[in-house]
Amino acid sequence: MKNILYYYHDSCGIGDFYLLFPLFDALRSKYKDDNITLLSTNSIKNIAYNKKWFDNYINTFETEYPINRFDRVYNWDIQKHGITLFYPPKKHFWEIISDNLDITLDRDKFPDIFRLNITDEEKHLVDEFLNNDIYFSSGSFQPAKGPTIVLHTGHPYKFPYGKTPNYEWWHELTTKLPNANFIQVGTKEEPPQDKPSRIVPDFHVQAENCFDLRDMINIRQVAYLLECTDTFVAIDSIVAHVSLHSNKKGIVLWGSSNPKTHGHEHNINLEAIRHCGQPPCIDKGSFYVPDDLNQRCCLLPENARKDVWPLVDEVVYEINSIL
Repeated sequence: MKNILYYYHDSCGIGDFYLLFPLFDALRSKYKDDNITLLSTNSIKNIAYNKKWFDNYINTFETEYPINRFDRVYNWDIQKHGITLFYPPKKHFWEIISDNLDITLDRDKFPDIFRLNITDEEKHLVDEFLNNDIYFSSGSFQPAKGPTIVLHTGHPYKFPYGKTPNYEWWHELTTKLPNANFIQVGTKEEPPQDKPSRIVPDFHVQAENCFDLRDMINIRQVAYLLECTDTFVAIDSIVAHVSLHSNKKGIVLWGSSNPKTHGHEHNINLEAIRHCGQPPCIDKGSFYVPDDLNQRCCLLPENARKDVWPLVDEVVYEINSIL
């Protein structure tokens, strides 16, 4: 029996980890008699709750190094694959990673693979929230008689850069649909001041018809929230990816990343106009290229031309086509 380590670096995104689920499933079949250990943060472990691909778990920040007991190590640092730096822009994430590892993915199993395991208690919390039976620190959800739409805004200066319109764009969206109930998910926690970080909170959309649920529920609960609501508007992010949990159709905005590489066909994918004339440049912020090059992204607020992002009216039209 081999001891195999999956190392998922703490600087890598939870969205890429979720997209790796078919690889983990295929490798479990390949190493069915071996011992697989996941080395990651707790938030990474949490999204794979009750999945049978890992035999053991080690917390990145709580173990003592070196750990010299493994026969094979998979370093799942997706940035080092240079997905949008080296490969043709029409090649999808799953095709790239499976080709690199010489693994065949069973796409017929995708619905089950991407279906997240959510406890009854976690579902109950979301159900109570939607039924206005529970209070969070930001208050209680008091919906109007209209559709319920989940928002995930990101932030232009949240790494990787250039993935979202500015705050005004998101606020305008809530005003264009005054009878809709918007629920905002994502991150609001500020990074520690004593540690350098490229992580910043997502926008807080301050509108009467927008409820702030950022940091109040976990990612698996967000997937269940999408399942229970009418649609969503998000950037390329874990929120857009976990629409695979229920195949909920939503609108996904694409800036410095590429829908042909990371997108999903069941969604409506709307791209920004990159006036630099280059393909999506998300990998320029990886370990291959100095980070300052990514900060020159033509979609950052100080670099972007007017109306490079899809018009709010276009997004409203697409929302109405779903409802």
